[in-house]
Amino acid sequence: MLWTTGCGLKGLLPTKPVVSGADLEQFEAPAASPAHYDGEPKTDIPVLPLQAFGLQYAADVVFVSQHPDWDMHEYARLDTPQRSIWIAKDSNHKGEQTIVADVPKLSNWLPEIPAPRIQAPVVVDDNSAGDTINIRMSYDNPLGQHTEMSAEGIMPSRPPSKRNGNTMGHSRDVVAAVLDIERFGSRIKGKMSIDGEPQRFEKILGLVPFKFLLQQTQAGIVITNFRLSPAETGFSLTRPSPADPDWPTSSQEQWSWDGETARYDNGVVLFEYVFKHRGLSGITVRQHGLDAPTFALKLQPALPDLTRPFLGEHVVDFVMDVNGQQGHGAGRIKAAWADPHTIVLHFEPSSPSWLASRPMMTTIRFTADGSVDVRTTRTVTAP
Repeated sequence: MLWTTGCGLKGLLPTKPVVSGADLEQFEAPAASPAHYDGEPKTDIPVLPLQAFGLQYAADVVFVSQHPDWDMHEYARLDTPQRSIWIAKDSNHKGEQTIVADVPKLSNWLPEIPAPRIQAPVVVDDNSAGDTINIRMSYDNPLGQHTEMSAEGIMPSRPPSKRNGNTMGHSRDVVAAVLDIERFGSRIKGKMSIDGEPQRFEKILGLVPFKFLLQQTQAGIVITNFRLSPAETGFSLTRPSPADPDWPTSSQEQWSWDGETARYDNGVVLFEYVFKHRGLSGITVRQHGLDAPTFALKLQPALPDLTRPFLGEHVVDFVMDVNGQQGHGAGRIKAAWADPHTIVLHFEPSSPSWLASRPMMTTIRFTADGSVDVRTTRTVTAP
């Protein structure tokens, strides 16, 4: 999350869903794509045209300092089936966010999120209990500056009346994200130092130090780079694709496929891609330990079968739900063949404004051996 003091308090506070009522109902029963095909499938495996992500931070301490190198600092607790993990996320003034975490094989951990990351010692003294947060951390930030922080506060017992949170510009080159701000509180004592120098915090409207305690879920679509290949059961996903090996994360994943749903569980979240007549109709991300889906992308109608040549450009509408909160994002996706071996998708969010500013383009290339290379990049403006 990137903070600029010109935003004012109104730009910080969560808003309402952007889609509701009857407009939401149409996405509950997606129609099959009306595409007309003029060729046979190029592969037997399904094509995953977008990479979804979704994570809930059970506690998230947010500071905005006046340090010349840094803007926002987030200290987030992720509760996994194995243990709770605190991570540090520092954003520079361009909104580029880097993760520092003491997690083995960090490049393989949650590899669907291609944020820059550094595996390094993070000393944590966590005396939190229930809704009371009492945390102290020390680590070396991405510039090698020794950073210490502490925070004490009580998580609010109720959600805010409006929960559709503004991403504030964080990781704008990496994610098209929607948020659910499940808890939002300013009653927090916090301090931090960088290389031994105590840091002052920016003030909202020149009055209130920017220190907040949140419980939030971040979810959406991310830039990606992977290869899909046939396997004895289902298909394999290799990231990054061997055709484009420069990438901050890596993994070798074995996905299941029953002809309608593709699934993969990375130990923290379960991904489900649902197809109708082999055209993608929706994506769900479920985090272990949570009742509500962390993320849901619903399409109307479904995309065409992307393994088969089809005529013209097809446009579908989408809505994005996060943590069971419906309609936090909306837009459309366009799909068309660029040449006999390549499909191009344009992901064009339309609202809210912070999502609309992050369009993406996916290029899908079919190879002679039945594998498929998928690459999604950020575009400057919607086509």
